[in-house]
Amino acid sequence: IWSLYLKETGEDDKELATSLQVGVDELLIFAGLFGAILTAFLIESWKDLQVDPLREILQALQNPLSVTTSQPFQVSKSSLVVNYLWFTSLGLTLFNALCAVLAKEWLAKYIPVSPGSRSSDACQRHLRVRRAQQWRRRSRFKRWKIVCSFCSIW
Repeated sequence: IWSLYLKETGEDDKELATSLQVGVDELLIFAGLFGAILTAFLIESWKDLQVDPLREILQALQNPLSVTTSQPFQVSKSSLVVNYLWFTSLGLTLFNALCAVLAKEWLAKYIPVSPGSRSSDACQRHLRVRRAQQWRRRSRFKRWKIVCSFCSIW
C-alpha cells in the first residue's frame, strides 16, 4: 500500500520540484551574469578610491625644479557612494546565489533518487509536503525571487 501511495504522490512532488527548480536556475543565471558585470564595473571604479601614482609622477616631471607640497588625497563623495552601492549590490547578489544553492539542495532532498516503499518513506514524504505547505514555499519563493532580483539591481 505504501508503494502505491508513494507512486501516486510522486508525480505531484516532481511537478512541484520541477517548477521551483526552474526558478532557482533562473535566479542563479541572473546572479552569475549580474555579479560578473558588476565586478567589471567595480574593478574600474575602485581606482577612484586610491591615489594614482602615475599622476604624481607626471606632476613631478612637469615641475622638476619646483618644490611641490603634495596635497592629501581626497576621495569624492560621489565615488564613495557609488562604490558603496555597488559593493552592497555585489554582496546581496552573492547572498542570493548562496540562498539559491541552498534551495537547490532542499529540492534535491525533496525528491529522493529512489522513491522507496516502506511506511517510513511515506511518513518522510508526508512530513516534507506538510512543511512545504506550512511555509507556502511557492508563494514565498516567488516573492523571494523578486525581492532578491530587485535588491541586486539596487
